[in-house]
Amino acid sequence: MARTARVKRRGNGITDYHLMSRTNNRQFLFDAPVIKDKIIDSLRRAAEFSGVCPRSYTTLDNHFHIVVTVDRTQGPVPEAEIIRRVSVLHGEEVAGCLEARWLRLRAQGLDKQVEAEMNNYRRRMNDISEFIKTFKELVNIWFKRSREYCGSIWSGRFTSTLIENGRYLEACKRYVYFNALRAGIVKRAADYRWCWCEDFNTGSVPEGWMLRRVPQISAGKVFGSFEFVSATAMDLGDRFRARSVTAHPVGDIGYSTHGWKLAKEVA
Repeated sequence: MARTARVKRRGNGITDYHLMSRTNNRQFLFDAPVIKDKIIDSLRRAAEFSGVCPRSYTTLDNHFHIVVTVDRTQGPVPEAEIIRRVSVLHGEEVAGCLEARWLRLRAQGLDKQVEAEMNNYRRRMNDISEFIKTFKELVNIWFKRSREYCGSIWSGRFTSTLIENGRYLEACKRYVYFNALRAGIVKRAADYRWCWCEDFNTGSVPEGWMLRRVPQISAGKVFGSFEFVSATAMDLGDRFRARSVTAHPVGDIGYSTHGWKLAKEVA
């Protein structure tokens, strides 16, 4: 069966995404607080290593949501920053060994090998696919070791939506932050310790931030204004133009590509 193409911005620029992935067979594998704590810790470490900026996130018993910004306007990540990010991801001992290895290779005149290894790390940065891969591997390895679980805990690919900045990004951040509240797990989003949003990480929710309708994500989507969705679909290449992708209205909150779904109404 053909897979829906991943929607990612090509080249340089700053892009926002809404990402989601579920457990295998939607099992409630993340029901213990210690597991959710580990997931959030792994998310933060993977994000810092990958150079993506989390804007909002939540993890529930069988899935997670993340809204991130990817900045591809900067030049190549410097060597010292690569070492620092490896330390965040794998610990100071691993980073120290890597730094010492590169010093030895340079002493042997193997500068090109050092550069090639640094480029391998750079290719894992500022990309949502590599970020999610790194994040899910951290969780998968820890979970299987600590819970004596066999096989992957994840169900296939993650889904992603490319989002226009402004009120469209705010709508997606809102959707993620209020996930546990809509599920009836808590009465206030702030009471759920495994959700976070950069704009209101406090006990109170600003007036007007609880929408009656909010967007859900699925694979291969774009969300924003009519002009943004239409232009992005065209910019993404022939694989989308051949499918006659157009902008469809999402209630009164924006437009999206092919069949955007609405979450159930929130009182």
